[in-house]
Amino acid sequence: MDLPRVLIVSTESGKASAIAKDLDSQLMGGDNDIKYFSWNIDNKYYLAKVVLCATEKLPLGMPVDGVEAVILHYEPKGEEPLHLEQYVSLIQSLSEADIFLLACEAFPNVHSKDQVIEWCHIHKFELVEMINSDATSDSMDNDLEPEKFGIERLIEALHTHTWPNRILKGIPNGRISTSTEPDVNEIKDQLENIQLNASRNGTDNLLMNSVLDGIMGEENTDFGELFGQLMAMKEHAAALSPSNRRAAAEQLVTAFWKAMGGDASEIEDLDD
Repeated sequence: MDLPRVLIVSTESGKASAIAKDLDSQLMGGDNDIKYFSWNIDNKYYLAKVVLCATEKLPLGMPVDGVEAVILHYEPKGEEPLHLEQYVSLIQSLSEADIFLLACEAFPNVHSKDQVIEWCHIHKFELVEMINSDATSDSMDNDLEPEKFGIERLIEALHTHTWPNRILKGIPNGRISTSTEPDVNEIKDQLENIQLNASRNGTDNLLMNSVLDGIMGEENTDFGELFGQLMAMKEHAAALSPSNRRAAAEQLVTAFWKAMGGDASEIEDLDD
């Protein structure tokens, strides 16, 4: 099997390769236009090997087949979203990609940030700020779980992807069989890792509640239906605050547990 790929594109010379190195990857080779890095993923749940393709040049001098994630690094210059529009045709050609991340440096002003957020919303990108501009205010609110920024968030987002060559830990041969039941802790962690998207509105909260009500209201919901609901829930969870997102994740874990024939009281101490 050919290794899955992550495309890293930057508007600044040398930045794409710098991000690849910051992900703790190893340079394999390349030319003046594209550098190729080997990235080994080793987290709590699985192992996988991915190729990172770093470039600052368009049009892209490589086939896009096998590209499953995109990191577009961007240095705001106060003329957004004009500079970002040059990447739209590339984005539209990446039919196999599931993850789109816009890694932005410091914004010159609030208006510039708002324009980039709107661009991300239109083109289905997650905005990842490389520098936490709200670090002071975030640290004052102890009730909120801190959201990740920069390389740490890029890694977290890429880890949530279902890489086709992943080898799961704790499962014979590292592969899931049709009889293997899901790990409720993994489902909860996957949902809690969803990043808050500031461009969403309150309507999504109502949609999320609808999904939750549909799941929690059925005592005999099967796994097929639950997994179908999971994708919808992941999308709508992006509109929630970290604390509300955590509560939603806990409710979904309970739904899966019930579908496995368990009692809700058996997982009350899941966080301990």
